[in-house]
Amino acid sequence: MTVPLPKQAYPGRILPVTLPAGPGGTPVTVGGQNALSLAPEGEKPNAAAIGMEVRTGGGDLPPALAKAFECRATDPVSLAGACANDWGAQFLFLSLDGCHPDGGGQPVEEGARIVHEVLAAVSCPVIVGGCGEEETDAKLFPAVAESAGRPVFLSYADEKNYRLVGGAALAYGHGVVAWSPIDINMAKQANLLLSDLGVPPERILIDPLTGGLGYGLEYTYSIVERIRLAGLSGDAMLARPVLCHLGDAWKAREAVDASETSWGDAVLRGRRWEETTGWACLAAGADLLVFRHPGNVEAFREAAWR
Repeated sequence: MTVPLPKQAYPGRILPVTLPAGPGGTPVTVGGQNALSLAPEGEKPNAAAIGMEVRTGGGDLPPALAKAFECRATDPVSLAGACANDWGAQFLFLSLDGCHPDGGGQPVEEGARIVHEVLAAVSCPVIVGGCGEEETDAKLFPAVAESAGRPVFLSYADEKNYRLVGGAALAYGHGVVAWSPIDINMAKQANLLLSDLGVPPERILIDPLTGGLGYGLEYTYSIVERIRLAGLSGDAMLARPVLCHLGDAWKAREAVDASETSWGDAVLRGRRWEETTGWACLAAGADLLVFRHPGNVEAFREAAWR
């Protein structure tokens, strides 16, 4: 006798959010579901979106990424074009880490110029990330918001800088990624602060901070799942699409160390490390996944998880 699996019904629904595209591009809409991503029940009008990161800073690449990017890694505009046109990324996450004092120290004007050139070169939606240094980002976000030329999402706003980032977004018609350090209460607070500032709910994404496999992934999984379940249960401040940036997967020694030959091929190992992190985030309820390896973009876009 076959016993049917129980089905869970939720009273809430995740708010749909659309990432705007450039001329001729395809906007990306996520959210709208009333069930977990991989659950058999519920309505899921929009599949999870798969994007790629483009970094403006230098630095050595892990073996897997060096082989995949070839000579494009030093030219963010060329790499952005490959991500969007050759590798099938639905959106880009343009990280201005080159403006960080320890990442090259590019002037704010240079960062804004790169953003403008990337947006002119690709038509897909773009999320623009700061460099992570507070004083530099305080100048960078307003400059990017003014010079972008078309709507983007600014990443990220937290309890410290939400007025600056949210204000820049409101002034020029951009969206905002609300960031919190793997804490559901802080995730809700960031959304409350942005909402009080006047940022429309359909222009806010949640970034709960993503730890890589073996380096905090279990905490990320728990928080993403709790955020999603809270939103589905009726908490409007947490009923927003979740973005998981998988870059931390490449900080793991197991993903980048080519000297440990007993661990297997470093090129394949690095890609699989990021892939595993991505599947876990998707199962927890993530709506947007930001990869660095083009092979993982293809694999996830071909998967059927609706």
